[in-house]
Amino acid sequence: MTKEKKCEDLVNDNYQSRLNDLRETYNNDNIDLASWLCEYGLSWDYVLPNTFDNQQQGYYCWQLSWGGPSDEFRIYTDHAKNIQSVEYWYLDWFDGASITVDDEEVINIIHWQLEVDKFPHEYEEEVA
Repeated sequence: MTKEKKCEDLVNDNYQSRLNDLRETYNNDNIDLASWLCEYGLSWDYVLPNTFDNQQQGYYCWQLSWGGPSDEFRIYTDHAKNIQSVEYWYLDWFDGASITVDDEEVINIIHWQLEVDKFPHEYEEEVA
């Protein structure tokens, strides 16, 4: 009987696959990065503080896939959009695992996306 792998067993390999995609695109001068990013992944959103149980800090979420399994980057910033940390999450039904991300290409792409997005307090004011 084969034991089904848990997210913690899969998160590193899945992140490496995403990292390879991002590096290849980031370092290719023949690709329009802005256009490519509009098609890569599903959404870029801000998750307000306390949206989920035990989630006191808001974060930007770059959702790459959805369903079971799904994966996403969670970007934690201060109110000036300075990155505090980036996590890559691999999620499947009732299971999930994350790793901390510090790869230059990913961080640079996320910086670019943050530059064109609203500040956290603007999202928070919209629901107040």
